[in-house]
Amino acid sequence: MSNASSNVDTNLAAAALAISLVALVAAVGQLLQQYFATADGYRRCHRSVMGDYGRKTRLHFRWRELRFETLYTTPEIFLVGNGAPSRVGQVLLTDSKDSREKSLVHDDGVQHDELLQGDGTDYQKIHPYSNHLIEATPKKPRSTNKRKKIYRGEMASWVPLLNPIHQKSGESLTPEEKFRDPSGFPPSNRRLPAIIFRERSWDFQPPDVVRPLAKTTLSDIAVIARRMGMKWKEFRPSDGILRAEGHSQTITSTTVRSLGIVLQYAYTGQNKRLHLAQFNLRKKFASGSIVQEQEEIYIPTATADRLGCGVLRTESLLGLPDLTISTQAEIVKSLSFLDRTGVSSAALSKMLKEDPEFKFRAADLVALTTPPARCLGSSLVQVPAPSDNTLGITTSSTGRRAFRQCLEEYIVVHRGEVGMPTQRALQICQEIGTHFAAWDHTDEFSKQDEQWVVMRDPKYLDIVQGHLHDLSLMLNEWEQDHTFRYINLLEIHIRMAIFSENGENSAQRVWVTDYKADVDGYFRLLPKIVEEMKTTGFYDRQMIVDAWVTMMLRAFCWGAIHFLVPGERVPIQYYGSQLPVYIG
Repeated sequence: MSNASSNVDTNLAAAALAISLVALVAAVGQLLQQYFATADGYRRCHRSVMGDYGRKTRLHFRWRELRFETLYTTPEIFLVGNGAPSRVGQVLLTDSKDSREKSLVHDDGVQHDELLQGDGTDYQKIHPYSNHLIEATPKKPRSTNKRKKIYRGEMASWVPLLNPIHQKSGESLTPEEKFRDPSGFPPSNRRLPAIIFRERSWDFQPPDVVRPLAKTTLSDIAVIARRMGMKWKEFRPSDGILRAEGHSQTITSTTVRSLGIVLQYAYTGQNKRLHLAQFNLRKKFASGSIVQEQEEIYIPTATADRLGCGVLRTESLLGLPDLTISTQAEIVKSLSFLDRTGVSSAALSKMLKEDPEFKFRAADLVALTTPPARCLGSSLVQVPAPSDNTLGITTSSTGRRAFRQCLEEYIVVHRGEVGMPTQRALQICQEIGTHFAAWDHTDEFSKQDEQWVVMRDPKYLDIVQGHLHDLSLMLNEWEQDHTFRYINLLEIHIRMAIFSENGENSAQRVWVTDYKADVDGYFRLLPKIVEEMKTTGFYDRQMIVDAWVTMMLRAFCWGAIHFLVPGERVPIQYYGSQLPVYIG
């Protein structure tokens, strides 16, 4: 009996111990659950929300408060280089493998629906953010024991935003620039997007925000969005309203109390569908025509970015004031600085009163005043148009051809009175035109090519840009050695040639573009320009003609290596603004 009683007692004790252990584990589990529940926001900082940035999320226990604090890391996006200072720990976004790894921007963690077209054996595939069809052959999936996690659609919008920033940045760089160390400084005279990692506490997250936020500035996001091919349809930060669209992408804004402007980025995928529709037309699956957005790859420099705000940072060698020409009112004001007599600004004001829809041809004004935005060795020529009207004789091979023809005639008529710089200008036109059709050939191919230009032969561009630099130096040397002033010559040219009676800005010519007639008119007015220039105290007639020809050729060289892409500008008061903007 005693043994049986002992066994029963042992069993009861063991059962009680087991129950106690279960209760202890349950109590510890409940306690841990309560402590981990104090980590507010932790579930919203996982990889399913932040992509690879979720790996940097961690918990920090605060002993005095007996709770966990959620610490997460998000990027701060900014532009660096070409005047913008670098930051410690920055990573350049150049679309190289090394850059993507260091910036934690991979395609692995985000799945976008791929559109396929074909019969199962031969099909077309479009990768997200790509503008081109990719011919592919179906492959059998390899069996693997490790299944990759794929997250769809619920991520913070700055995660997919970093992908097209990488892509567009890489497209604007040469291979040597693209594959350099992304942790270093950007290439010389390039302004590139970059990020730094910012660790933040969820304790400071406003209650209205449910996802971790990336950060940038108003000025930087304005430039980055334009480089991605979007146009700012609305840009009113004072009202909390920002809206950009273009190339299947949208940016919208909302205002969060105690925080400020929060942006939402979305990729609609329309470009992919348009390319598939184009494929259907080629394969005779459908009929009709497809209108696609033109490709946009901008020169990655500060000079080009400023043009997107209507800002002209003028050539320092020419002694000109900086200008803004985004609106017609700003053009009137800028003309008052360039033509101090007030005649040009008064003439434009009168035209605007008679026809409020009139748009001044601003391209020539840009070419006559600014340094090149293009990068040596690059094939890119696109820059944002600083004003509504992108026309001008300097933007067209027709204008360059007309200038060469008129210069040839002028030298024949005034052979004994023409200086060496004028003869050299004609020689430059002939040399470039002989070797490169893009300079002044006006056949049908050249006209079609000028309708939308993304890039040109870099050898041609380097030669033209070299002449542009030499001509600027020549004008500067004349200013140093003589009483000649470039701003005086430019003032007279604007007043007497650009605003000449029955000229390009007259009521008779407002709806007609005739670059040959414009250049012919310039040369007819050259004697009057010479006489007017003498009133400034510079009396050498031959040198005045040389200077005018040099000025015009310099402007034609500028127009040959740039292509102005139309689009809305960011208001000048927000240019360079460091107002914080968040991306949700």
